[in-house]
Amino acid sequence: MSWMGKILGGTVGWSFGGPLGAVIGAAIGNHFDQSSSGGSQFGSQQRGNLNQQEEKQTIFFTSVFSMLAKFAQADGTVSRAEIKTIDRFIKNELKLQGEARKLAIRVFDEAKKKNNSFEEYAQQFYDNFKNEQTLVLGMFDLLMKIAVADNDFHHKEEQYIKKAKNIFKINDSQYESIRSQYVDTSDLEKYYKILECSPEADFKEVKRQYRKKAKDFHPDNVIGKGLPEEFVDFAEQEFKKINDAYEKIKEEKGA
Repeated sequence: MSWMGKILGGTVGWSFGGPLGAVIGAAIGNHFDQSSSGGSQFGSQQRGNLNQQEEKQTIFFTSVFSMLAKFAQADGTVSRAEIKTIDRFIKNELKLQGEARKLAIRVFDEAKKKNNSFEEYAQQFYDNFKNEQTLVLGMFDLLMKIAVADNDFHHKEEQYIKKAKNIFKINDSQYESIRSQYVDTSDLEKYYKILECSPEADFKEVKRQYRKKAKDFHPDNVIGKGLPEEFVDFAEQEFKKINDAYEKIKEEKGA
C-alpha cells in the first residue's frame, strides 16, 4: 500500500479536498486551512506527489471509513455488533494490519467527530467512483451489512440506505439483489435476486445474467480496471456468491 507509506511518512500531499480531504488530514495529524465552503485545500500546491492510482486508493480508503462512521451513528449509537462487523471487514476483507488498521480506525473516529453528513461523504465517494459500478455496488453491499449487523434494521439506518441508493444511482433490481442477502427471504428467492432475474425466467436468461454479473466481479477484471487493491478480496467474495447462486438455480431448474 505505497500511498499509505508516503502519507504517513509526511513526504507528500494530495490534490483532493472536500470533507474526505479534511478527514484524512486530521487522521494523520495534519492541520490545514479550511475554505469558505468547508473543504480542505491541503495538498493543492503538491499535486502529483501521489500518482493517480495512489490518490484513487487514498480516496477509496478514506471514503469507506468516513461513510461507515456516519452510518454506524444513524440509530443514535454505535453498537458493539457494528464495531465487530467493521473490524472484521478491516481484517478479513481489506486485509489491513498494523499501521494500516490503525489509520482506518483513526479515519473512522475523525469522521464521527466531523459535522459533515453521511450524504456529503457518500456524494464525494460517488463523484470519484461513479464510473466504477462494481466498486459502488460493493460499497452499498457493505453499508447494508453494517445496517443489519446488530440484528435490528433500525428505521434511521434504512433511511441512510435509501439515501445511499439514490446518491449511488442504484436501480431497484440492484437494490433487491443486495438487500436479499441480508433480510429474511427463502434461499431460492435470494439466489434469483443475486442474479437480478425472476424465478419465471428461463435458464437461458439466468445464464445471461450470470455471465454479466460474473464478468463485473471477476477478480481479474477488477484488477484490470485498476480499482483499489483493498477491493479485490471483497470482489472475490461477491464472485463466489454469484457462482453459488447460479449453481443452485441450475440445480433447481434441472439444467
